[in-house]
Amino acid sequence: MHQISRRKFVALTATGIVTAPLALRASARVTAQEVIDRIKKNLGVEWKPETVDTFKAGDPWAAVTGIVTTSLASLDVLGRAVKERANLIVTCEPTFFARADSPTPPVRRPSGPVPGGRPTPATPLTPSPPAAPDPVFEAKDEFIKKHNLIVWRFSDHWRMRRPEPFAQGLANALGWSKFRDPGNPTRMTIPETSLEALVSHVKQSLKSRGGMRIVGDPRLRVRTVALLPGTTAIQASLEVLPDVDAIVAGEVREWETVEYVRDTVALGGKKSLALLGRIVSEDPGMQVCAEWLKTIVPEVGTTWIPVADPYWRPV
Repeated sequence: MHQISRRKFVALTATGIVTAPLALRASARVTAQEVIDRIKKNLGVEWKPETVDTFKAGDPWAAVTGIVTTSLASLDVLGRAVKERANLIVTCEPTFFARADSPTPPVRRPSGPVPGGRPTPATPLTPSPPAAPDPVFEAKDEFIKKHNLIVWRFSDHWRMRRPEPFAQGLANALGWSKFRDPGNPTRMTIPETSLEALVSHVKQSLKSRGGMRIVGDPRLRVRTVALLPGTTAIQASLEVLPDVDAIVAGEVREWETVEYVRDTVALGGKKSLALLGRIVSEDPGMQVCAEWLKTIVPEVGTTWIPVADPYWRPV
């Protein structure tokens, strides 16, 4: 077997070419499945048998060249991942526009006369034909395949981690980490300011373009804030609103929480609601994910790629 001289070995070590025994360097190869196994092992929550957190595209047993975390794997994000030479995309939200996350358009639900809401032998459901190919679905799927990307969704279980990483990330992005309530990390007690000044700070911090929508008096004095990134059911809003001046949320149903807060204001309540958009509000939480992944997968680089606010406002 060829022997490397001591002098040459020392020279190579000094230049960084030889930094570990060959066997150790060979073992540094990690597959996408091994990355996910480490996530499951180190996350600190029980893994649910039914979950959206599964591979959506690519070969789980391919070697990982780099990891990208993001709130949504848009074509822009995927393109930036390719430039970063990263092939494992860890995304919070679906890649293919629906919960099913299939690279083909979803099939319409069966239709037909259903008396009383239930099918009967006399009135069977009429199956819908398969969905026609869609150029956007196809182009995105082809891009992923062309660049040998692996897409894995990480939503259900990342939200279960404590402290809640999406609220933690949003607080970090807003510079409010030191204002967190120790007993409730989603609640902040900030220096008193006006609602108008608060939402301006949020807009600048998150580089929001047009997706923000505000309910409440701009002159309202705000000191206590609840952070509810992602999508929020009205029950969560009802629980926190009595104890805070403002809710900063991702998205809600307009006919629920928005109208409840508006009626609260009409009744004289000193309350407000700021909606950032679901994806923008979740983005900082995936930056937290990137920092965490660096600690459990040190063999490859991990990069957070934010998703820009997709909206703009007319002049």
